Amino acid sequence: MSSDRKLVLGNREITITFERKRVRNINVRVRRDGTLYCSLPYYCSVREAEAFIISKQDYLLKSLDSVVQDEKAKSLSRQYVDGEVFCVFGKPYVLKVSEGPKNICRASDGVINLEVKDPTSYRTKYMTYEKWRRACIKSVIIDYCNELYPWFEKRGVAMPKKITLGEYKSFWGECFAKRGELKFSYRLFEKDRELIRYVVVHEFSHFIEPNHSDRFWAVVSELVPDYKELRKRLNNK
Repeated sequence: MSSDRKLVLGNREITITFERKRVRNINVRVRRDGTLYCSLPYYCSVREAEAFIISKQDYLLKSLDSVVQDEKAKSLSRQYVDGEVFCVFGKPYVLKVSEGPKNICRASDGVINLEVKDPTSYRTKYMTYEKWRRACIKSVIIDYCNELYPWFEKRGVAMPKKITLGEYKSFWGECFAKRGELKFSYRLFEKDRELIRYVVVHEFSHFIEPNHSDRFWAVVSELVPDYKELRKRLNNK
């Protein structure tokens, strides 16, 4: 007979199904729906099982996060199979999946070569591609930051203390002038390089003018004269 209980692990409330069985030890496994299943010996109390789970919470929470990420990946439209078309810096690339000794992703001549140890593993293909995608866009953005900074330095702008990237959906870039911080979205990976450069210029310009006043756009236009056209292209889906 089984019963469901809720237990707080870390700062999260997790649903756990407890079931007494003919087992010698307490066993816990993560389920695909983000809950836990715990089998315990007949002589063991639920309280003892809960104490055991709490003692393993760091490992279990990491496992839960991994499962949730995997399920999220599966819910996306991408299947990561031969012939799928991906947009890389504004250009279409065709995916080619192959088996190899290590998980690695490369792109050249309109082809993304995704080499993985297990081509049947959706998670492996997804994670390998994502690691490559994020590294690519981060490299491009950092290069633009380094290229453009001398121009802003001459105008009294200090080097940003922190440049971070994330899967931001509500903005392409963001500037926190007082903190000396810039944020950029990984989604820029699909955009033309000139659009990425515009976003970097846009955010750096906020160190000079924090709002979108005429003076702000005057700063932007010195480096990107056609910024109005680029803005329209950037926000066209």
